[in-house]
Amino acid sequence: MKSNFYTRKLAENKAILAPMAGYTDAPFRKLCREFGSNWAVTEMVSAKGLVQGDLRGIEIGEPYESEPDVVIQVFGGEPEIVAQGGNILYNQYKPDALDLNMGCPVKKITGKSCGSKLMQDPERAAEIVRQLVGAVSVPVSAKMRLGYDRVNVLEVALALQEAGVCALAIHGRTAEQKYTGEAKWEAIKEVAEHLTVPVIGSGDVTTKAQFDRYRSWGLGVMIARGAMGRPWIFGELQGEAKPSEKEITEIAYRHAELHCEWYKTDNANSELYAMRSLRSQLVHYFSFLPGTRSELTQLSSLQELRRFIKKYLDTDMNELASEVSGNLVSA
Repeated sequence: MKSNFYTRKLAENKAILAPMAGYTDAPFRKLCREFGSNWAVTEMVSAKGLVQGDLRGIEIGEPYESEPDVVIQVFGGEPEIVAQGGNILYNQYKPDALDLNMGCPVKKITGKSCGSKLMQDPERAAEIVRQLVGAVSVPVSAKMRLGYDRVNVLEVALALQEAGVCALAIHGRTAEQKYTGEAKWEAIKEVAEHLTVPVIGSGDVTTKAQFDRYRSWGLGVMIARGAMGRPWIFGELQGEAKPSEKEITEIAYRHAELHCEWYKTDNANSELYAMRSLRSQLVHYFSFLPGTRSELTQLSSLQELRRFIKKYLDTDMNELASEVSGNLVSA
């Protein structure tokens, strides 16, 4: 197969940060890259929103300054619209690759015949890929599931390969399952054996033993929920030790600083809005402090986070003199 972004990067024995709506924004991608993720995919961007001039889509796909290996995920259900939206993202940011969302199981997305709903219509999915590939000058991949309400991933994967995708990421559940049961990696492996494009598996990977096993099958490995409040998982999968509680606290606080910096505006409430969107991650970070979820989900500022840390860990974050390595400004 001709060398491209995906074939080159997958030669590196590293896990990849999966796209997650509400989570894989610039601050979190930066942290995961620092801990060793191979690349980090953005949150999904609405192609229709881009075409209609909604600037939020441009903001969601925005790389941070000097972000390496930029992969932006786009979603949509109409071939022409997805192609136009992809072209807008390509011209705006010159990413290294674009990814088509065919895995989101949320009704808000599937109800518009987007996301995992495309698994029910291989021909339309293939046409979307075909037109997107023709609209940009970078490799195109797709992230999908085993199926929507039945397993038909091989049929869809072959259609997308024929349409021109350069890589496929497969979550080992159907959309109907959402996140219940166990991800079926053997099914992903079977699909890969019938394709010539690289295949990346996703679902339930939390240990180095799992990572090594799936890599030995020739699969790429993508981490989603396992990285929430745990960006150091990418180092752990390379054999690095888990951070101490003190180190986790410092990582969490740095994430909060990066988050507030990225979302800072002239609005006096911008820090409040930023902290609200980070609360679920903070719950994961401080899972070693049982009974604190309620407090964490009420935090509204960096000052309140510092007070929380002082209260439970007797650590003064002011004395640690936060060191945000590198500016997190837009490219």
